[in-house]
Amino acid sequence: MCFDAGTVFKRYVLCPHCKEDYLFTLRAIAYNPELRCHGCGGIIRLYERVYELLLSDVKSALNKIDSTPSSFVSARPGPAL
Repeated sequence: MCFDAGTVFKRYVLCPHCKEDYLFTLRAIAYNPELRCHGCGGIIRLYERVYELLLSDVKSALNKIDSTPSSFVSARPGPAL
């Protein structure tokens, strides 16, 4: 079983209309120029200058996630020897 950490991990994004923070996945933030606010339904325009630092941080995190070799460590103990 495999999952994409970029679609699991989330960051808060401030809606300029309702002034509330809402969670969005890292990939949604990185790959969409606009997001729809979960609260008021307004458009959050990520290409505006106020979001530059957020986009930079998210893209950096995704680069690290994507460059890390995938591995799986089970929490279940192995067979008794």
